[in-house]
Amino acid sequence: MSGEADRASNGDRETLVRLPARDPYLASRGFILLAGVILPALTLAFEAYTQASAESFFDPIPSLPHGLLIALVPLANAWVLVELAQPCVRASAALAWLQSVAMGIAAFYALLYLPLTPFAPFMALYFGIGLLPLAPLLSLLAAWRGRVLLKRRLSDQGSARLPAAWRGWVLAMLALIVIDLPFTLTRLGAQMAASAQPETRQAGLRWLRAVGNEEMLRHLCYARSGLSADPIGLLLILGDPVSPIEARKVYYQVTGQAFNDLPEPAIRGLRDWQRGFDRDIGGRVVGSRLTGVSLTASRIDGSVDAKASLAYLEWTMVLQNDTARQQEGRAQIALPPGAVVSRLTLWIDGEEREAAFGTRAQTRQAYEKVVRRRQDPVLVTTAGQDRVMVQLFPIPPNAGEMKVRLGITVPLLIRDGQPARLQLPAFRERNFDIGPKLFHSVWLEADSPLTGTGPLRPERVADAGHALRGEIDNEKLGSRTTWIDVPRNPLLRTVWSDDAGAGPGRVIVQRYQEQPVQPPRRLALVVDASGSLAPAAREIAAALARLPGALELGFFPATDIASTASGAMTAEQAAKALQGLEFAGGQNNLEALARAWDWAAAGSPAAVLWLHGPQPVLLGSVEPLLQYAERRPGRVRLYPFEVIPGPNRVLEALDLLPAVRPVYRNDGLQADLERLFARWTPGTTETLVHREQRASAGVVHDPATKTSGHLARLWAADQIGRLLEQGESGRQAATDLALRYHLVTPVSGAVVLETSQQYDEAGLRPVEKGSVPTIPEPEEWMLIATVLLLLAWLLLRRRQARPTRRA
Repeated sequence: MSGEADRASNGDRETLVRLPARDPYLASRGFILLAGVILPALTLAFEAYTQASAESFFDPIPSLPHGLLIALVPLANAWVLVELAQPCVRASAALAWLQSVAMGIAAFYALLYLPLTPFAPFMALYFGIGLLPLAPLLSLLAAWRGRVLLKRRLSDQGSARLPAAWRGWVLAMLALIVIDLPFTLTRLGAQMAASAQPETRQAGLRWLRAVGNEEMLRHLCYARSGLSADPIGLLLILGDPVSPIEARKVYYQVTGQAFNDLPEPAIRGLRDWQRGFDRDIGGRVVGSRLTGVSLTASRIDGSVDAKASLAYLEWTMVLQNDTARQQEGRAQIALPPGAVVSRLTLWIDGEEREAAFGTRAQTRQAYEKVVRRRQDPVLVTTAGQDRVMVQLFPIPPNAGEMKVRLGITVPLLIRDGQPARLQLPAFRERNFDIGPKLFHSVWLEADSPLTGTGPLRPERVADAGHALRGEIDNEKLGSRTTWIDVPRNPLLRTVWSDDAGAGPGRVIVQRYQEQPVQPPRRLALVVDASGSLAPAAREIAAALARLPGALELGFFPATDIASTASGAMTAEQAAKALQGLEFAGGQNNLEALARAWDWAAAGSPAAVLWLHGPQPVLLGSVEPLLQYAERRPGRVRLYPFEVIPGPNRVLEALDLLPAVRPVYRNDGLQADLERLFARWTPGTTETLVHREQRASAGVVHDPATKTSGHLARLWAADQIGRLLEQGESGRQAATDLALRYHLVTPVSGAVVLETSQQYDEAGLRPVEKGSVPTIPEPEEWMLIATVLLLLAWLLLRRRQARPTRRA
C-alpha cells in the first residue's frame, strides 16, 4: 500500500506500522552543503591565511570587498539549504537575488581558474592547493542545483517563480567591476606605459599620474603573479602581464621615486613562510625591500687628523632577520667626497674576520659561490663614484643577527679661508627597514676642536684630546645636512707618512698648493624635470644669475619627450625656460645628457652640469655617453649635482669614466650652485691637495708633521684614478695598486668568507689583522701625545748638546 506499510499479525489482531518517507533530495542537499557551503568557506579562509593562490597564480581577494563578495557564495547556498529544510518554501526576492549574484561570482572565479581545473586533482596532492581551482566550479554547480530544487519546490507549491538568474549575474559583474576599477585602471595604465610605442607609453604615463593606484603599482614591482583578477583586466591583458622589471621602471616614471623607497605592500596572509621571499638574492642590485629584515644598531666611530686634512671612519651595523628563512642584506652607501673603503670586517660566531681584497670579478664570484652554499660572506664593491654596494648573507632567521663594519678613509673638503669639512656616509638605497626609533650613534675624536651641526656636541677626552658625539636619525644622515668642521692651520703646508704599501724607504708627502681654476668655455645645463625637483626650480633659476657672463650656455631639460638643444642663451633666458618646465613623475635623463654632451663638445674645455634627483632605473642606454667620452676624451667633464638624494643607475654605469666629477653638497641648493659658479669665474684660485710618493732619504722626518698611513691610502686612490684615465692600458696597474693598499675601487672589491678553504678556492688571502687600519682608543691618543713630546724633547736636547764652532 502507498506509504510503504508492513503488516504484522499477533493472534487475531492486525497492526499497521508506517515508516517515514525517504527524502528524494538528500544527496543533492548533501552536495550543496559540502560543495556550496563548506568547501568555499574553507578555501576562502585558506587563501586569506596562506596567500597560496596569490603567490602561485593570481590574487583572488586583493581587497576586503573582494573577500566579502566571495563570502556571499557559501552564505547564499546556506540560506538555500535552510529554505529547503522548511515544510513550505518562501519565494523570497532577497534570497533569489542573493543566490543569483552568488552564482555570477562563482562563475567568474571558475572562469579565472579554468586553465588550472584539469590539473586540480594532481595539485590536490601538493598541500591541498588543488582545492582552490576546484572550489569556484563546485560551488557554482552546488548553487545551480540549489536553484533547481528551489524552483521545483515552488512549482509543487504553486508559488511565484524565481526571477531570471541573468539579472543577478549582471549585478555580480557590475559589483566586481566597481570594486576592481582602481586596480583595472592601474593595470591597463601600466601595460600602456610599458609599451614600445612612444605615443602609447606617454598616454599610459599620463593616465597613471592622474588616476593610478600607487600601492597597486608598487605591488606589481614585486615578483608575484601579474595576472589580473578583475573582469576588464582579465579580458584585455590576460596572458600579457607587466613584468616586475617593467613595473619598477613605470613606478619611477609615475612617482619619481624608487619602488623600494617604501616597504613592500602588506601581505594579508599570516603565515610567515610566505613573507620575505627574495628573488634578488646574490644579485647586483639592491632590489626589493624585505619585510622582517631591519637595521637594529648603527654606530659611526672616527678619528680626525686636522693637520693632514683626513679622517678615518668605522661604520658598524647590525641587521636582524625576523622572517623564517635566511636573508641577504643589501645597501648602497654614499661615501664622503673622495673617500675610499679600506677595511671590511664581519663577525662570525662572535669573532672578527677581516676581508680579502681582490679584483672586482674575483670577489664577486667568491661571494656568489658562497651564497649558493648558504655560508657567511660579505661583499663590498663600488657603485659609481663615491658610492659602494654592501651585501651580506646569510642573516639567520627567527630574530638572528649579522654584524658588519666598514672602514672608510676620508679626505676632508678643503675650503679657502674656512675650516675643512667632514661629511658622514649615508644610505642611498637599501632592502631592509630602519625604524623611526633607530639613531646612528656618532663618536669622533681629534687632537683639535671639532664643530658639528645638528645633534653633534663637543666633548673633551684625555688630556689634550677633543671629541664630538651625538645621535642622528636616518633622514638627517641621508640629507647630508650634518657635517663636521675641522680647523686647519693655513701655515702648515706639508705633511708626510710612511708608505707601508711600498715597503721601507718610501714615504708619501702631501702639500697644499694654490692653483688657478680652469673654467669651462661652454656649459650645457641639464635639468631633471622629475616631480621631486619641482620645489627646487626657483632656487636653481635664482642661482643662474651668478653664472659668469663669459660662459656660453645651453639648456637641456630632461622630460618625457626627447629634448632638443636650445643652443646659446643668456642666464636670464635659461632661468625663464626653467620656470616654464612641467615637472612630473620620473624622467628619462639619458637622452638629454647625450644631447648636452654632444653640444658641449663643440667648444673645449666644456662642461655638462647635471642637476638631478634619484635615478633608480635606466630608461635607456648609456652607450652614447660612453662613446662620446671614449672617442673624444678630455673635451667634456660631467658634473652631477644631486639635488634630491637617491640611487643613481646612470652614475653606476659611468663608474669607470674619469670625466665624471660629482659636485659635493656643503650647504643649501642655491648656495652650493652659486659657489660652483663663482669657482668658474676667470682668475679664481683654489687650494688643492697634492700627494706624491718619494724616497724616504729625501724627506725631512719632522715628527710634528707626520700623519697616519691613511695618507698613503689616499695617495693610492689618487693614482688609481689617474691610471684608469688611461683606459685599458692602465687597468692592470690600477688593479695591482688597489690590491696592494687594500682598497675598494672600480677595479677591486672586498669580501669576507667563512673558512680558509673558501679563500683558497677563490684565490684570495684575507688581510692580516695587524695591518688593518684602526681607530685609536683614548689611551692610545695619550700614548701618541706622550711619544711625540718625548721625541721633541730628545731633538731639543740634541741641538742644545751640539758643540758650537769657533770662528
